[in-house]
Amino acid sequence: MFNPIQIAKRALLPLVTSCLIAVAGANSLAPGCGEDADAWLLKSMRRNFPTHVIAVIIQRDPSAEDQHQTVRVERSKDGKVHHVVLQPLRRQGTESVDDGKRLRVYLPDQNVMIDQASPHLQEDDAETRWKLAKRNYELKFGQGIKIAGRDTHCIIASPHDERMDTRRYYVDRKTGYPLRMETISEDSSRKIIYDTREIQFPSEIDSERFEMNPVGGARVLSYDPPQSLKAADAKRKLGFAPILPPNLPMGFKVQDMQLTTSDRWRALAVRISDGLVKATVYQWLSADNVKIRSVEMGTAGTVGDVRLMVVSEMNSDIRRDLLRAFTRAGDVGVLQPAGWCLQTIDPAQDLVFAGWEPYFFPMRLTVLTAIKSHNGPAICAGP
Repeated sequence: MFNPIQIAKRALLPLVTSCLIAVAGANSLAPGCGEDADAWLLKSMRRNFPTHVIAVIIQRDPSAEDQHQTVRVERSKDGKVHHVVLQPLRRQGTESVDDGKRLRVYLPDQNVMIDQASPHLQEDDAETRWKLAKRNYELKFGQGIKIAGRDTHCIIASPHDERMDTRRYYVDRKTGYPLRMETISEDSSRKIIYDTREIQFPSEIDSERFEMNPVGGARVLSYDPPQSLKAADAKRKLGFAPILPPNLPMGFKVQDMQLTTSDRWRALAVRISDGLVKATVYQWLSADNVKIRSVEMGTAGTVGDVRLMVVSEMNSDIRRDLLRAFTRAGDVGVLQPAGWCLQTIDPAQDLVFAGWEPYFFPMRLTVLTAIKSHNGPAICAGP
């Protein structure tokens, strides 16, 4: 006799069995039925998470490649963020609060507070970067481990271009919150970029944790965010045509162009990304008599009257490849050493630009200053 229920049960049995096997093997490579690595990566890239978060994390010090800093992180589920640097001593007490409207950063050594519009006022570009990442990387599950007492999914991003590092993201199984990110280079050396030492997901969090009122009459430096603009407008505002290659190596794409807001130093910041890694290419007229401090994580060059500087955490060979794409697009350029400099701001300096990189680097503050000098301002930049 025809029995549709029995037929349906038989049809579903293989699927149910496979789900049970996946659940039983909680420590296996595939975390469960109906899940995939790219979906979990997207969860971890979102700005907001379904719960409050209080954590202590270790991350690379932006001013010293082989050093780390310890940061206390507090996040509300509606996207407010509070960070305090605990170590090293030279950065201890550096604090930031982003309430979704304003981003405030307090630098205790200078008793200076930077006040700017929150980058969260801009549209969340997580899905755009995720789609680009899927084009440039093969995403698959690796072996999950416990981090800070939490079970994780491991997402391995293997680059299609062998010059780029393989990246491993460990995300919390319940919330999708990122707990660790590490890179594996071509010679198999492993480098932890970001790690979680302690984490809780409280049901409530004090709203006062997302307020900043520094004591002692801190000097407040407030300014408008940099203007996003199109290439046609950039030439008129900068005095030169921006150099924009039609194609960038390693799958990088231009995400945005921004104009600094200072009259002392007019420069274009071209934001590029391959979906998982970001870089910024600064461009300005050499006639502006701007000096570059030679520090880490940057590579500079010249094309005619235009100076360029690529700033990124990527290794110097990749920065040079990216810079060559820009110099070839403009003319035959000359590559010169330059570098990263993330310094506290002296009250005598003029703040030009600051930005925030929220993904996996909760304290990734970018500060660009024009420093007063007898020979013109000097640039101190972060990506």
